[in-house]
Amino acid sequence: MISSKDLMEKKSALDFIIDALQYLISTQGDSRNEQYRTLSLSVNDNMDGKVYAVVKKELDELMKFSNEYFDVRHNDYLNGAKEKREALNDSQFIEYLYNRAYAMLYLLRLKHKDIKERE
Repeated sequence: MISSKDLMEKKSALDFIIDALQYLISTQGDSRNEQYRTLSLSVNDNMDGKVYAVVKKELDELMKFSNEYFDVRHNDYLNGAKEKREALNDSQFIEYLYNRAYAMLYLLRLKHKDIKERE
């Protein structure tokens, strides 16, 4: 879908990947901070390390993009600051966001698989 020339197909692909990431995040605890911490620790267990910091920051940024800045789900509602979210109409930018979210999901999946193999 993300490779399609159709803008709506690209938007749908981004919506699906963001939904998958949000679902994974939601399974990790009660508070957003706890969820990001848990997932970041699954990638690198050193809370003082740069990898941990980058993963946690990336999770936070991806959620801000989808929930605060842009109208990923095509529903034009206001964000937490009562500002209208911007519509996504640039196909290359949609691909960029998709690739960031996909890369994060892929990394989390690889680390989860690695942990399961060690058990």
